[in-house]
Formats: sequence, C-alpha cells, structure tokens
Amino acid sequence: MKPRVFLFDLGGVVCRFHRERRLEILGAACGLPAERVDEELYSSGLISSWDGGAGSAEEVEGEIRRRLGFPGTSAELRRIWCGAFEPDPGVLAAADLVRPYRTALFTDNDALLLSGLPEQLREVGDRFDALAFSCALGATKPAPEAFAGALGLLDATAEEAFFVDDREANVRAARELGLTAVLFEGGPALRRTLQELLAD
Repeated sequence: MKPRVFLFDLGGVVCRFHRERRLEILGAACGLPAERVDEELYSSGLISSWDGGAGSAEEVEGEIRRRLGFPGTSAELRRIWCGAFEPDPGVLAAADLVRPYRTALFTDNDALLLSGLPEQLREVGDRFDALAFSCALGATKPAPEAFAGALGLLDATAEEAFFVDDREANVRAARELGLTAVLFEGGPALRRTLQELLAD
C-alpha cells in the first residue's frame, strides 16, 4: 500500500541537534559552566522525564529558572532551547515532496520545545500538519503507544504510514507495528526513497 501519511523524526533527521550548543549558551546566560547545566538537566534525568510528559512548558521553564537561575525572558529561553536545532535543507526539501499528503513531526521532546518551535523554527513547523511530541503523547519512541498517538493525530493506520528516524530501534519498532519505515541516511537518500514511493 502506498503511504498516505508521512512521519519525520526531528533531531537527527529534520534538524541536526547540537546539545553542546544548548548547554553552552544556556550556561553563559546563567553564569554557569556547560557541565553544570548538563548535570542539572540531562544527567539528572530531568530532560527524559520532560520528554515523557512530566511538565508543561511553564513548569519546564520554572524548573530551569529554579535550578540554573536563568534571568532572561520566556522568549529568550525558548530561543535558546530551540536554537539547539539546525534545520537540514536537504531533508526539508524532501519533506516538501510529500506535501500533498498529511505529515507529522514525530519526536521525543519536551513541552518547552513544542511551545517554542512554531515561532523559533517556523521553516520546520510550517511544513508539518501535526507536531507529534512525546510530551503530549505521553510516551516516547519506540513504545507502541507513541506510534499510536502520532498516527491518531493524522487519523491513519500503521499500514498507511511512512516513518523515517535515525535510530535503528525506532525503525525496527515501526516496522513491527506495520509502518513503512527507513533508517535515515541523509537528505539525498531520503529524497530518492520518497520519490520511489510516490512513483509507485
């Protein structure tokens, strides 16, 4: 069956994710070394809990202020938070190929990124019909519940969906659920795959 909906991972596919950039810029804004920011947010497990849905955008922001002493505005924090993502022009061009069909950005990420992405990464957000974030779905990939939630946003079955991700475990899980899934190997390869699917 030719796919009628297309799901794209964010970090590692649609955008290159620069964790160190986030740590350094946020640390500089708070007068802290990047290593301290890493300890407070990542090593502590806080980011993982936020990705799973523990915390609204306002609660995530409040915890960052409490732990790191961030002194800036909400808009400045969202700009820093989203600034860790660098859009891949080749992947965006590939995503444009399937625009007649319904699409989703399917990612394991937190509510602060979800709230900031439409404004801070407009060229990304504008290309997708749904933002299927794990924080809103209540589950992260490769859990079946995450895929079910993302498909639900597009009103599609697994057999009707195409999915691309840079993690083998997520691709394998998608295939086991019945999605057409490929491991990301660069924008040109993705473009060729999509062209072949659309030509069938």
